[in-house]
Amino acid sequence: ITGSQTNSLKAWAEIRKSRPDIVFVDISMPVMNGLELAEKILKNTNARVYLLTSYEDFEYAKKGVRIGVSDYLLKNELSESMLGNLLEKAEHSILSEKKQRHLVLEHNIRDFLLGQSLIEKDLTYREREGQRYVLLSFYPCMPIDLVDGRPAEEDLQVDCYSLQNTVCPKGMTCSAFARIRSYEYCAVIFISAAVVDSGWLLQKTAELFLDEIRKSGRDWKCICSDVKLHFFELQEAYRRNKGAAGYLYQHERQSFFRIGDIILPQETEDRFESDLEELGHLIRERRRDEILSKIEALFNVCRTYDTFDRYILHMRSFWSFISRQIRREGMEIQLLDASTVFASPDDLERTLIQFFRDLLRQGEGKTNGVYSDYVLKAIEYIRLQYMEDISVADIVEEIRISEGHLRRLFRQELGMSIIDYLTDYRIGRAKILLRDPKVPAAGVWSRTGFSSAQYFSYVFRKKEGLSPREYQRKQI
Repeated sequence: ITGSQTNSLKAWAEIRKSRPDIVFVDISMPVMNGLELAEKILKNTNARVYLLTSYEDFEYAKKGVRIGVSDYLLKNELSESMLGNLLEKAEHSILSEKKQRHLVLEHNIRDFLLGQSLIEKDLTYREREGQRYVLLSFYPCMPIDLVDGRPAEEDLQVDCYSLQNTVCPKGMTCSAFARIRSYEYCAVIFISAAVVDSGWLLQKTAELFLDEIRKSGRDWKCICSDVKLHFFELQEAYRRNKGAAGYLYQHERQSFFRIGDIILPQETEDRFESDLEELGHLIRERRRDEILSKIEALFNVCRTYDTFDRYILHMRSFWSFISRQIRREGMEIQLLDASTVFASPDDLERTLIQFFRDLLRQGEGKTNGVYSDYVLKAIEYIRLQYMEDISVADIVEEIRISEGHLRRLFRQELGMSIIDYLTDYRIGRAKILLRDPKVPAAGVWSRTGFSSAQYFSYVFRKKEGLSPREYQRKQI
C-alpha cells in the first residue's frame, strides 16, 4: 500500500507522486467525489480504479463503469477472500499490460537511438526543470573463435523489463532499458534536479545493472555517457558510446567506463601483413629472441590501435601464419586441434605465443627447414584428406608429379617414405581423439582413415607399444 487519503485533492497529489498500479476510491469523498477523482486518474495515469460503493449508490457505480473503472465493490459484501482474488487477477493482467507497454517503449527507444525515428514528447519524456539525462551502454565480453570468427550469437537471456524496474539510488530513475542490437543494451537514466554530484551515483547505478546482467552467464562492461541537459542529446551520446565500445576489450579487468576516460587511438596505417612478412624473414634466419620480441610487439600494436573486430581479423591472420609455418617445417604440433575458443585476448595471446615457442623448439637442429613445393603440397593434401581411403597414386595425381619423384623427395627431405608419413600422421590424429574420454576407442579407426579396426589396432600397438583402448585408459 503506497498511501491513503480521505481528501480527494490530497489523494490526487499522492497518486501523482507514487504512481500506484491500483487505486480504490470511495464514491463519497469531500472536495471531488469519487467519480470525479476516478476520471482524473484514468485520464492521466495507467492505474486501475476500483470504486467502493453501497446499494444506494448503484447509479454512481454504473456511471463509473462507463468512464472506465475496472469494477465496483459493495462495501457491505467485501471480504478478505474476495479482495485477495481481485488483487491476484489484477496483478496478472497489470503485469501483462506493463510488459506490452515496455515492448513498445523498447522499440521506440531503439529506433530513436539509431536515428530512425523521433520520440514524441509524451508524459514519459517531458523535460522537467533541472532534470538531466544519461545513457548507460552495456556490452558483453565476447569469446574469440579463430576458426569461425565470433561464436554464433546466442540468447543471453537479458530481461529488459525486469532491468528497467531495477531500484536505482535515490535521485536516479531508469526510464527505459532496451536491447539495441545483438549484444548491445542501453539504459536511459533520468537524474533529478536534487542530485548535485551524480558521478558516484551513476557508477553505483551501473553496477546494480551489471550485477543483474551477469546472471546471463557472461561478464559485461558498461560505458556511461556525459550528462546531458536535454533528452534528445542522447542520440549523440549513443553514437559516442558505440564508437568507444570497440576498444573496451583492451581493458580486461575494468567494467565501468566514463566516456570521457576512454581515449580513442588515432587512425594509423594497418601494417599487420607487412609485420608478418618481417616475422617470416626472422623465422627463416632462425633469430629466436628477435622472433619472440617481434610477436609481443605485434600483439601490443594490435591491442593499442585495433577495434575488437579488427583485432579478431588480425589474430586469425596470425593463426593462419602459424599454421603455414607448421606445414612448412613439417611439425607435428596439432595447432587447430587445440581449443580455438578463447575467453579473452590475454588467453588467446598466451596460447599463440606458447604454440610459437613449441614451434621454435621443434625447429631447433633442423638442417633443412624449408621443404620443396611438391613435398609441402603432398603434406597439405594428406592433412586435408587423411580420413579418406587415399593412396600415393591419389596424392601424385593431385599435385601432378611422378610417383617415383615424390618418393625420392620424401626420403631426401623428411627421411621417411610417404606411406610412413601418412601412417604417422593418422596415428597422431588418433592419439588426439583418444585423449578425449568421451570418444569411443572402438570408432577411432574409421575417423582416421584406417581400413579396419584390426589393422588400426595392429599399427597403433606397433608404434605406441599398447592398444588404442589401453592408450586411452592411460590418458584418463
